Amino acid sequence: MITVKAIKPRFQNRVKPTLARQTRRAIAGVIALTSCFWLPAALGWSATGHQLTCEVAASQLTDPVKTRIQALMQALPDAQRDDLFDGKALTFADLCTWADQVRPLKQYRSVASWHYVNVARDASSVNYDKCVTGCLLTAIETHIGLLQQTELSPWPRLQSLMFLSHWIGDLHQPLHVSFFEDLGGNRTQVTGYDDCANLHGVWDFCLVSTTGKSRSDLLVELLALPGADGFDQGTALSWAQESLDLVTHPRVQYCRKSEVGCAPWSTQRYALSPDYQAINWPVAKLRLAQAGYRLAGLMNTLMAAP
Repeated sequence: MITVKAIKPRFQNRVKPTLARQTRRAIAGVIALTSCFWLPAALGWSATGHQLTCEVAASQLTDPVKTRIQALMQALPDAQRDDLFDGKALTFADLCTWADQVRPLKQYRSVASWHYVNVARDASSVNYDKCVTGCLLTAIETHIGLLQQTELSPWPRLQSLMFLSHWIGDLHQPLHVSFFEDLGGNRTQVTGYDDCANLHGVWDFCLVSTTGKSRSDLLVELLALPGADGFDQGTALSWAQESLDLVTHPRVQYCRKSEVGCAPWSTQRYALSPDYQAINWPVAKLRLAQAGYRLAGLMNTLMAAP
């Protein structure tokens, strides 16, 4: 059972008018650059990865839950609809990218640390030791709690839905459950991909993009993975543990395990193995699918009632 913490986000009603077009251009630049260079607040999966998670989830939602989500989406302020989504009608897949799109905005900076959870290099299990200012685990707990409060007005509830949809995706990106010293692989400089210069970017963007497949084709692959009927089992903490176990596995080339912990793979820029994509894309694909099925399970439970 997930325990709801007392941490709560400060909800805002509108994007400041002065940000308008400049905000959209800045956000587009952040998304484009994050996969290639170190940024202090890196995204979890690319926009495509998060959209795939939501599309998998959407395929598993009950009809009543789909209807309630569609109704909540009408609460998005016009300023955000215009600045972040060019005024278009939103789909459920758009919800998974919203938390990254608002990261440059001042009113959301207080939850920057909620996109990841750090562990000590000698830790073999995920815990809350480094969650003093909030982390991915407490973020999930917080927004589960808020979504259960049906008396909340639509806009705060929609924000909780969009945050939670994003957090589940982040939790399944292994580099979001990792070490603070290198900012989850953002400072781990690697070669092997033309478009990604650090390990975090490889997992956020290049493992997906290098497949060369369209989002619709990738979605078909995710939905066809065997074992889907068991994907939604477990808790947020167990899913985080899965990510830690994956990110510290030698095939990821992130760190080297020893009796005293998991030391950096290298102290300088290094080349990823030639078969890195072939070995790790199946892992990333499974994580995207698991995130989608697990998100759907949460939504079908949390939003079962009006």
